[in-house]
Amino acid sequence: MRVAHRPSSFQYVIIFSLLLIVSTQQYHQAEANELDDDILQALTYKIVNLGGYVHPSIKLVSPSPCCRRGIISSEDVTLGNDDQGFWVRVPPTYHLTRNLAMQTLEPLIPKDVLEYAPLSTLDDGALLLLLLVHLKGIGSKEWGPYLDSLPDRPGCGWYGDINNIADEEYKHVAQESKRYVSRVASGMAADYGAFLAKEHWPKEWQNSAEKAIEWSLCIVSSRGTAASPEYGGGVIKLVPLVDMFNHSPEHKGFKELTKEDVGIDASHLEGSFAVRIEKDYHPGEEIFVDYNLSDYAPEEWFMSHGFVPKEASHRQEL
Repeated sequence: MRVAHRPSSFQYVIIFSLLLIVSTQQYHQAEANELDDDILQALTYKIVNLGGYVHPSIKLVSPSPCCRRGIISSEDVTLGNDDQGFWVRVPPTYHLTRNLAMQTLEPLIPKDVLEYAPLSTLDDGALLLLLLVHLKGIGSKEWGPYLDSLPDRPGCGWYGDINNIADEEYKHVAQESKRYVSRVASGMAADYGAFLAKEHWPKEWQNSAEKAIEWSLCIVSSRGTAASPEYGGGVIKLVPLVDMFNHSPEHKGFKELTKEDVGIDASHLEGSFAVRIEKDYHPGEEIFVDYNLSDYAPEEWFMSHGFVPKEASHRQEL
């Protein structure tokens, strides 16, 4: 005859603690899922209202099969069975560009400041990071869905606690990068920080323009994409939702739609950024794009994106 073993009080404490840990993890996961759903819904609403397109099967998840966050297909999707042929098509009216930065920032800066620190001399990345800091500060409703999609702690190798980097070589490069970024942030904060909105900045920034600029610099470094100056005036821009797809060299890159792509009857779509459906997908399968950074060294990948893909690691070994 088998006799059931009665747990001791100590065992009850362990069991309760384990149950509490599991339930807490489940609660936080449910919370993350709800937040991801809200972000995707808000971005979809904005993009579609501006004439763009978001495939009904895409789903934002944290974590994704490969990373901290990514985009998956929630249903079976067969190549060629979708009239649009895209997962996402974001119109140029919802891109953060050089022209938008100049139009937004120039009226904020006093003329005497612009005489010795003209915005027009800044490169696209610098203008975009100032724009991002300002939009964050005013709590922009127009760009709110995009701002909400951005991580509080972006993944650049130099951002955050460098001591956690195990590889000594990467740690050294991160330290050098951090010192350089600090000098850049300090200089830009001294020139422009007083004129950027701060009201809605996160508490972690402690009203420090340097901290705000460092965060924004990492966002632009990790999410900025090359673009034609014909649409927005610069060669780098930030494209909402498109910048949330993770990287794989086995897939195609983003597509900036040209006149030839859209035709005469859809000229309003010219300059849109799109992610194409390139194969069949099953539920839960992650959707990747190629970042097209084949000339990046492993250190550049790590500093800009916080990871080193296999193809770059292999190149280093050679």
